Amino acid sequence: MNIKRIATVAAAVTTGLGLAVATAPAASATTGSCSYTNACLFYNSSGHGLGAQFAHAGPVNNYAGSYFSAGPYGSNGAGLEVKNHAASVANGDPHWQITIWERSGDTPWGNHESIRPYGFRDLTVVQNDNAAGTWQYVG
Repeated sequence: MNIKRIATVAAAVTTGLGLAVATAPAASATTGSCSYTNACLFYNSSGHGLGAQFAHAGPVNNYAGSYFSAGPYGSNGAGLEVKNHAASVANGDPHWQITIWERSGDTPWGNHESIRPYGFRDLTVVQNDNAAGTWQYVG
């Protein structure tokens, strides 16, 4: 990830989380381990308070060995592996979308869901069936 991407994302998560998670508790500028420079995967859906989170800054070809941490939305799910346990995603980047994949590997594949810049989504297709995440520039 380059410096320009980090700087560009910095302003995005503050706005993206604050607007996109309208059904969740009020968002803060930084959300624990989830800073301005990444998207956040959450253990719960917005209807269940989001819970623990995982900061997602660059491509992750396999969520195995990555764990949720407690944050401002609670600790439900903290310590659990991210693989096959994410229920929602907030993307604070203004130019890059994040895609959450069902299968892991050097080139993740299978069912997937993409979250546009500044977007938030309760996962449906890959909820609790997620293995990897990639970024795509969309302008």
